[in-house]
Amino acid sequence: MKTILLCFTMFFLVLNSLAQTTNLVILNSKEINKLRSVMEENNQVRELYNSILEEAKAGLHRPPKPVEIIYYEGLLDTDPKRIETVKSFADIDYVISLIYASYGNDDPVFGEKAKEIILAWAQTYEPTGNPINENKFNAFYWGYYIFKNKFRKNEQKIVEDWFLEIANKEMNRERTPNNNWEAKRCKMIGIIGCILENEQLRTYSIEGFKKYILTAYYKDGTSRDLEQRDALHYHVSGLKPCVSAFINLSKFDSRFELFDFVSGNGSSIKKSVEYVIPYATGEKKRPEWKNTKVKLDKERAAAGLAEYQPGKLFDPEKAYSLFELACYYNPDWISIFEKRDRITSWMGLLNSPVIRN
Repeated sequence: MKTILLCFTMFFLVLNSLAQTTNLVILNSKEINKLRSVMEENNQVRELYNSILEEAKAGLHRPPKPVEIIYYEGLLDTDPKRIETVKSFADIDYVISLIYASYGNDDPVFGEKAKEIILAWAQTYEPTGNPINENKFNAFYWGYYIFKNKFRKNEQKIVEDWFLEIANKEMNRERTPNNNWEAKRCKMIGIIGCILENEQLRTYSIEGFKKYILTAYYKDGTSRDLEQRDALHYHVSGLKPCVSAFINLSKFDSRFELFDFVSGNGSSIKKSVEYVIPYATGEKKRPEWKNTKVKLDKERAAAGLAEYQPGKLFDPEKAYSLFELACYYNPDWISIFEKRDRITSWMGLLNSPVIRN
């Protein structure tokens, strides 16, 4: 364990990217106690946590900014409506900070603020069943679970009814693309099912994940996302919600232990994570978007967005967040994202054996 912890303390620790993440690390009480012990013993880990704590405290007096409609999926990054929606997502990012701050500090103010934000959105946003948009709410789902005791009975009903409406809209979609959309949809339904102790939602999610692995991934580790988008960017985007869901939800229901699950065609999430390794380490280069079949990708390129230009090489750092999660299953993968010379990972620390075992 000392060797693993050294990996996380070689460099100056900074808060590298809580913003706009939808894959939170949910710790149980035993793991929280381990984290607090590590913080007491290690100055750099404590320094990293303190940066999160400062961020959580800094926003306590900022009012929530919920929206009735999310303008995000399918719109260019330069679209004014999308830009305004992204500003509202600051509420989501902030709830992540509140959750992580609570891991090291029992101050009730974090739960009270999370309650204020979650209630504001529950009473404003109208669910549509769009998994790309509503996947953004993962911090709200988990924030409610962690701080549920801060909600009065009538407030719990408001939030739980809202969650259930989101889950039902997601389940009753007429059609969902069999790519990262489906991964995010199954993940949301599973989270809500576990939080609400709803067996129907749990089973739907588990069976959905199994079907997704069977039909959207191939035995060589590639995927429908790669096939459709010709971009490892979206292959990674489809894997992260799966890995995150399997880690967190298996604590509620062992049937979610699907990382090593091998489908009838030989595909598995593990194989598809391993497929990314040489691109994450820089051993292999991959030009992106050259043969995408998706109209939006072509529109983004035509609009001059640098990230989506055909032939742009995949940036290995875009895969680090996947291995910050997946190191839960293989500690050796810590070395993939720890090759950076100045940043170590909060999420990677929480998923490492230092905390998880």
